[in-house]
Amino acid sequence: MKILVTGGAGFIGSHLCERLLKEGHTVKCLDNFYNGNVNNIRGMLTNPRFDFVKGDIRDEELLRRLCSDVEFIFHLAANIHIERSIIHPEETFDINVRGTLKLLKILKENKHIKMVLASSAEVYGSGTHSEKSPANPLSPYAASKVSAEALCRAYNTVYNTDVRIIRNFNTFGPRQKADGYGSVIAIFSKRILNNLPPLLYGSGEQSRSYMYIDDAVENYMIAMKCKPGMLYNVGCESEIRIKDIANVLIKLAGKNLVPVITEPRPGEVQNLCPDISIAKSLGFTPKNTIEEGLTKFFEWFKVHNVSNGYMT
Repeated sequence: MKILVTGGAGFIGSHLCERLLKEGHTVKCLDNFYNGNVNNIRGMLTNPRFDFVKGDIRDEELLRRLCSDVEFIFHLAANIHIERSIIHPEETFDINVRGTLKLLKILKENKHIKMVLASSAEVYGSGTHSEKSPANPLSPYAASKVSAEALCRAYNTVYNTDVRIIRNFNTFGPRQKADGYGSVIAIFSKRILNNLPPLLYGSGEQSRSYMYIDDAVENYMIAMKCKPGMLYNVGCESEIRIKDIANVLIKLAGKNLVPVITEPRPGEVQNLCPDISIAKSLGFTPKNTIEEGLTKFFEWFKVHNVSNGYMT
């Protein structure tokens, strides 16, 4: 199958591209390096079934050219960072909502193309949630994802497009950024390896469901076979507190450090965990516990530090 992955040079996108190539598909990767990094895809650039195009999801002419011969789209291109969305809400909506709308316009005209929208658990707000839980966005980023989801559902209903939606809970693993708007796990790891204590915003009692990247990618593969209009949670059912993540990483590093409490961040949900009953019914079972995933990530991180460009 010929597949377009938007945001394909990002953390999750690059792992998804690798898996698709491994499965024998031909992959077009669109990215403008807003979040992505060329190092994430460098190993694929010589593959004859991989085509990287630098460009913006809002460039309709470019999208039409890329979609002229594809059968499936994984739409991951977005501003994915809560803090940045608070600083730049207009930019966030422009990328996340208008970019999605550009793709839906193409799907409306080309009914044979199917799409997966990568949404986010942030649409729920705090708590443990099933897909029936009401949306309660607490940041411009979360609100933009609610809007993108609504557009996809509306286009499915009105124009008979073929879009399914997966709501990603927190995902971590190799290639995740440790600078700027990066993942807390990568940021903690970088500080610890530099003999600096992890910074806990608020109390550190915030809890999350964390899923290792291999499990996340498996869900994208499952989503390819789902019925149009399906929406389901992607994550692990167990939670871990942020301060416990810090302490696990300190132990893995063999350091004598104590996390430091600092000011809370605006728009941050306090706990977030999924009901993944639908994902399980589709054949998904997480293969990595949080402890196993943290160990794998930290071993990778110790080798691939900031000097190689992954973390910048």
